[in-house]
Amino acid sequence: MTELLVALCVVFLVVMGGKAAMAWPTYKGSIYQQLFGSYLEYFWKYSVNRDLSASGYLNAELGHHRLLYNSYRDSKGHEAAQFVTVLTGRGAASLCVVRGTGAISGGDIGTWHVERDGKTSAFPSPVIHVRRQQKFLTKVLGKMPVSYAIVFDDAAALDGVTCSYSTVHKGKAVDFLRGLGGTLTDQQIDDTFEAYKRQAGIA
Repeated sequence: MTELLVALCVVFLVVMGGKAAMAWPTYKGSIYQQLFGSYLEYFWKYSVNRDLSASGYLNAELGHHRLLYNSYRDSKGHEAAQFVTVLTGRGAASLCVVRGTGAISGGDIGTWHVERDGKTSAFPSPVIHVRRQQKFLTKVLGKMPVSYAIVFDDAAALDGVTCSYSTVHKGKAVDFLRGLGGTLTDQQIDDTFEAYKRQAGIA
């Protein structure tokens, strides 16, 4: 009996270790590192609970909250923009996450550019996706005020960005959320979360 129990524990640890190794690339360098207090919490909710709608770390920092995710794809089916919408007692915010390093430049109109290793390349303006997100959230949230921010990797230089939306580094994303000036009750947060799930077709 003891040998069987030990064998089951070994199998469990091997399986969980494999899952942890597979999940690590989705966490490393991502916005999840800022939203969850540790890889352990992220892994447990990502692989076991399959529910990333709340974070113990954010609960300590911001109180009752809910996290919502959606993305937009380009004409080739590649992910063009990832969004995390955060509902907190301080208000609602939607973060457009842009991955990449280098010197970023761009404004409200036109293509954006990144300069890296002496070479400059163009990429689609994230402002387009933020405006699309605004229209989507208006359908879900109605007149609820939502703050928007474009979130870049910490190694990105943002001096050349002049758009009308807030631009922050990932390392400052939670600071941005702390600075929201709105108010939402716990009931409003939960009701909005459920309304979002219905609109997005999430069970």
